[in-house]
Amino acid sequence: MTKSIKAAIHETHGNPTEVLRVVEQPWPKPGADEVVVKMAAAPINPADLNSIEGKYPIRPALPATPGMEGAGTVVELGSAVRDLEVGSQVILPHGLGTWREACAVAANKLVSVPSEVEPIQAAMLKVNPITAWRMLHDFVSLQRGDWVIQNAANSLEPSFVAKWAFQLAQKFNGFYDNDKNRILHEPEEARQDLLVIITGVARRQLTSALAALGIEAPERM
Repeated sequence: MTKSIKAAIHETHGNPTEVLRVVEQPWPKPGADEVVVKMAAAPINPADLNSIEGKYPIRPALPATPGMEGAGTVVELGSAVRDLEVGSQVILPHGLGTWREACAVAANKLVSVPSEVEPIQAAMLKVNPITAWRMLHDFVSLQRGDWVIQNAANSLEPSFVAKWAFQLAQKFNGFYDNDKNRILHEPEEARQDLLVIITGVARRQLTSALAALGIEAPERM
């Protein structure tokens, strides 16, 4: 019996519930520098849905398999592959099309991760965590007393911003509250070191919240 896989594809752009279908495809065969990865987890990101709808800036050639990130296990090696072994857990390259059971991919485009990392967590490491990290490190050098305000965020990125910012807040002996979009009522002695992460709060709302705490809103937010 010929080995096969199932894959999600769309042959036109539109509502994902209407244009997506599952098809059977031949089991992938690796080239000399490729490996076959059996998929373990692939997130459904807003960008994936935008891509299916034709709203994402980069459009893959149709028919296309969605899925911008994912993780899986190496199950076959090409003849020239030396840096990976069967059983390695890997993160797939961005935009490969991970909504399938297995795929052949260039070995040098994979990122190995320890087997102790849960596949669901590994599958989400490529996009949102790095975006959040760069947002907090690449544009300005945050210092004690700075404010970080996140507005109109989506996907998992805001939660990662909060986690990275929490580490910065600990470094600066600051505080944050990302649970209910509100500012913690901090003791008076701590207010000068406040680092607040607020998701989805407009300036007017923030100004009112600060006023309730007796704090004047900064001119730049």
